[in-house]
Amino acid sequence: MLSNLINRLVLREAVLVAFIGLVILTLVPFGSVTPFPFAFAAIGMFVLAILSGLLFAQPRQSRWVFNIALSLLMALTGWAFIQTIELPAHWLANPAWGAARDLVGVQYAAISVEPADTLAAILWVALPFVTFLTGLILCDTDQRARKVLASLGLAAGVIAVFGLLQFLMFPNILIVIEKHAYVDSLTAVFVNRNTAATFLGMGTLLMLTLVRDIARSFSAHPPGEPGRNLLLLRTWIYILLLCACFTALMLSRSRAGIFATFVAALIYFPWLFINWNSSRRYLIPRQRWRSVLKLLSAMIFIVLLLSMFAGRAILRAQERRLEDDDRFCILPGIWRAISDHWLTGTGLGTFRTVFSAYRDPACGIFGIFDRAHNFYLEGFLGLGVIFPVATFLAFTVLARVFWRGLSQRRRLRHYVLLGISATVLVALHSAVDFSLQIPGFAVFFSAFLSAAVAISLGRSHGEKDRLYGGPTPPATV
Repeated sequence: MLSNLINRLVLREAVLVAFIGLVILTLVPFGSVTPFPFAFAAIGMFVLAILSGLLFAQPRQSRWVFNIALSLLMALTGWAFIQTIELPAHWLANPAWGAARDLVGVQYAAISVEPADTLAAILWVALPFVTFLTGLILCDTDQRARKVLASLGLAAGVIAVFGLLQFLMFPNILIVIEKHAYVDSLTAVFVNRNTAATFLGMGTLLMLTLVRDIARSFSAHPPGEPGRNLLLLRTWIYILLLCACFTALMLSRSRAGIFATFVAALIYFPWLFINWNSSRRYLIPRQRWRSVLKLLSAMIFIVLLLSMFAGRAILRAQERRLEDDDRFCILPGIWRAISDHWLTGTGLGTFRTVFSAYRDPACGIFGIFDRAHNFYLEGFLGLGVIFPVATFLAFTVLARVFWRGLSQRRRLRHYVLLGISATVLVALHSAVDFSLQIPGFAVFFSAFLSAAVAISLGRSHGEKDRLYGGPTPPATV
């Protein structure tokens, strides 16, 4: 009996390590935007999902989140598939098929204007959902959830170091190929600087968390005890990786990415600074004014940090007005397309085809917009009214999860705040860019979110926190 239990634990750890490795590997080849890396990532993640589902039970604390996410996956992919089939009497078919029938005699008619593209796009939607579901199964304890977050943070730090070295020594090279776009900006392993900024912003928040945990562990370690020098070395390495993430973020020159990270930092850093040495919920009255002073000091520090190091992004914002940005010029055309197809959508993954008919000539004739630079509007155009409903449900579930985490977690409450701030960062930046549509980043964020949700729901009322044998010593809840 004991040997079977040990074997299951070893097997779970092995699957968890494979899961973390696959998530990190998905980032490296330009965010897996090309077919071969994406196919490798999708096959690997689906295999891990099947193994996890067969070998391990559904997560107990987060089962209701698991079921809602699975239901959303089935609803979105099911509707996307319906968009590709020919319904009886051409019911709900896009009017473009009628024109095609009149011109070239096409008899097929469906909701999607490009059924083949919609079928292919289903896998792009399913991959982050499957990553999230697999992460929930594997992150059944605080220890495993924190292992996922620590691994993602360290991976972001290493990628930031690589990006800095590449940008300083070989600015015209992107990994191993010649760099054609954003030559003046650091993009790390991504093609687009905005995706890189979203990733590096999350990496900065993750590394800040790891620095806090290792620093507390070092300060609590008695002088002369074995392992203290190793803790000191790890502390400095983590600090250097944090600085690398922050510096790389500034060199990305992404206005929206830096601003979104700034908002997330205003949520996370003041609380982290106030509770650097304590996670107590209640403060005695005579200490409240000190907490207020710390809060104001932390917010001023974030503002000064932004004004000192985000000069290149601020200069871009001053040189180029918002009304001159192509992303904002095309918004009216996107809204017109949505208003014409708000109920059923035009088909998942069909933005490039549909938008050409709504493009305003005043926005210029150069370039092809294959994405809307707005995750929410593109989803609304492709899937119709089901997308904003699903998005509202997803944010509602996350709000409930994080609220429960804030009210019931004590020692690990900063991980709940980390989840909130990173979600705000990604949600804000998704309104002006398409980071969530890059498979590598979508998988990274889904894995992060699964661990954050697992920690937020990892303790029910009256239970003790699970102990973790990591940098932070065990503490009483």
